[in-house]
Amino acid sequence: MQNILVCDDDKQIVEAIDIYLTGEGFHVIKAYDGFEALELLGGE
Repeated sequence: MQNILVCDDDKQIVEAIDIYLTGEGFHVIKAYDGFEALELLGGE
């Protein structure tokens, strides 16, 4: 299973993308701003 980071400040968009990608077999990591995305990637 591949991981994908989805980052957007609109939570509804993130959730919609999550539903689609999860259905396609991906593990989705969700972030709602750039700083959170960097934290999740360990790049802070």
